[in-house]
Amino acid sequence: MTERVAVHLRPCESPTSGAGRLSAVMPMLLLAVFLLFSGCSAENPGNGEEAPERAEPENALAGNGLEYAGGFSIKEFAGFRTLEVRAGVPCNDGLLSYLLLEPGQPVPEGYDDHIVVRTPVERVAVFSTTHIGFIDLLECTDRIIGVARPEFVNTPSVQERIQDGQITEIGMPFSPNLEIILELDPDLIIATALPPARRTEYNAIIDAGIPVVVVSEWLESSPLGRAEWVKLYAALFGKEQLAQEKFRQISDAYHGLRALTRDVADRPSVISSLPRKDAWFVPGGDSYVAALLRDAGASYHWSDLKTTGSIKMDIEPVYQVALDADFWLNPGTVLNLDELLSNDLRFRDFSSVQHGRVYNNNRLLNPAGGNAYWEFGVVQPERILKDLIMILHPDIAEREGFQDDSLTFYHLID
Repeated sequence: MTERVAVHLRPCESPTSGAGRLSAVMPMLLLAVFLLFSGCSAENPGNGEEAPERAEPENALAGNGLEYAGGFSIKEFAGFRTLEVRAGVPCNDGLLSYLLLEPGQPVPEGYDDHIVVRTPVERVAVFSTTHIGFIDLLECTDRIIGVARPEFVNTPSVQERIQDGQITEIGMPFSPNLEIILELDPDLIIATALPPARRTEYNAIIDAGIPVVVVSEWLESSPLGRAEWVKLYAALFGKEQLAQEKFRQISDAYHGLRALTRDVADRPSVISSLPRKDAWFVPGGDSYVAALLRDAGASYHWSDLKTTGSIKMDIEPVYQVALDADFWLNPGTVLNLDELLSNDLRFRDFSSVQHGRVYNNNRLLNPAGGNAYWEFGVVQPERILKDLIMILHPDIAEREGFQDDSLTFYHLID
């Protein structure tokens, strides 16, 4: 049975000034940590009274509106909606519960354990450039007022607002600048799911009366499952119709590209990632990366290892596979062959290196090293898939007229 993570909100009549709110937050921090993220099996503290009965939903997006994503659900009731998000590692089955209400709308009976988010959100701060990619697809970047590491941003409209001073740096996910955040006073903060030991500051923000929606699209094992999280953002920003239209276009394009490789007889073998120290982390057979490789018509040696994450392996067995692999993709952050070989000269023995078939997904880097692959690619996986088909199957690319198109995210390592 899926456990619900209990979320208790104190009244939001905390001091309105940044310093006052911050001083009010800190004494309650440990209590907030326990209540919000203490573990997968947290429950409401009982007081001997029966909890008010909740209404039945009129419509559940998870049942008919979500085709691929499994990490969140939206349910529509008479006059309000609920949002539940899978909390992330290590409590993958835990749920965070939110209540989406219009401004001024009272909290319905029986939902005091939900974090209240007033929608549509007009002022938002985000902790990841991936969040910016989703917001940009919904044409809402003008609502962003705070970001983490602004130098890593690639989205032009957001870069412009940063340069104009309309967007403020808010610190890192595991060490947010609470004083700045409280001064900005956003309607909402969107944050990435973190391990419990690093969630402390999220609770401090919530305790100050600023809701934090934690997203975990990276736990999805399919490219379209990750992209479909745009519907969660749409519920927050009031862009449901646009999200449906955009996602349908993305899904149709992805399925059209996947159909091109469905019956290919020649599936080139691929290795992925770069060894670190004494280990090589290879994508599991049920991972996002493995799904992209499969849909692009590749043969992946570890496709039978049924895990959605990466698998830590000794270098030697991977090295033996890599010697004969036709292609090498995503080798860390390297930009050229000299940099690749500086990690290990034995890479010269790889067939992929000898035949010039090493490609990395960091073609679009800004001066600070921000990679557009993680900003745009997550919400537009059809562009990644097209790149991979062009790399792995140039004959298909020529037949479909792709040969004159440049790669979007990938480039040859030479």
